[in-house]
Amino acid sequence: MPTSPLAYAFQPHEKIKVGFARVLGEISVRGQGLTRRSREPTGESIHEGRLLIKRVRALLWFARPALGVAAYARARARLRRAAGVLAGQRDLAVTQATLEQLARNASKARDRAALAQILRSLVRNSAAGEALRQLLQKAMGILCQSVDEIQRSAAGRAAWPSPSARLAKAFRATRQAGKKARRTGKDADFHEWRKKAKRLLYQLELTQAGSGRRMARTTKRVAKLQDKLGATHDGVVVEDRLRQMLPVPSSARRVLRLLEKRKARLRRRTWEIARGIESKGWA
Repeated sequence: MPTSPLAYAFQPHEKIKVGFARVLGEISVRGQGLTRRSREPTGESIHEGRLLIKRVRALLWFARPALGVAAYARARARLRRAAGVLAGQRDLAVTQATLEQLARNASKARDRAALAQILRSLVRNSAAGEALRQLLQKAMGILCQSVDEIQRSAAGRAAWPSPSARLAKAFRATRQAGKKARRTGKDADFHEWRKKAKRLLYQLELTQAGSGRRMARTTKRVAKLQDKLGATHDGVVVEDRLRQMLPVPSSARRVLRLLEKRKARLRRRTWEIARGIESKGWA
């Protein structure tokens, strides 16, 4: 099972530099553990591996003011490569989960039949067994190399950023991304909003800013926000896969209409959640 977010948080009275190195080490150990399980890797293992990569990226962003420009750029590029290794399997898992959820909620037999047909045609190339293990090992190997490099770069740094300052910056970036997404309505801008919300959530968990009652509520809302934004992006991933089916069959066109309705509902929900966060007046 995934480790509690508390394992990836600074501890009270712990120096930032010490906590930063410790959390990176925790993530590295967890990444290595994912590849050492005796049973075959599963979709859950892939998902957790991607979350570990995202946590390291959030840590890297936190420490950016304390790291050299070159070191930051190298680590960022390496982590992007690690995520890319698992991207294909992640997209397949997202496609399957999204279509299955649509099928459970579909009230019309024609919609369910179309979803079943598309599900069979799209979810065929998922890696399994040894192939999946190799992908996970490669990604986690890159992750651990990134952690080592970041730790070496950070070891000699004396000045570290203020957690509250980085948290405020993450919040502002999330709010600005949300305003842009609501203004343009573009899928790419909603995806960017999602990434900023995920980073904000990890900064909240890292700094344990949610220990107070008000901030705990904010953390919970941010978690809901990034979850809904994630579901929205998952639908876009499926839409893109459907549009690659040329010529596009009638069943795919029916599913695309269902996905558009789902996206509209999810977007309305994200706006409601975001307003709740912004009304707290914290930035």
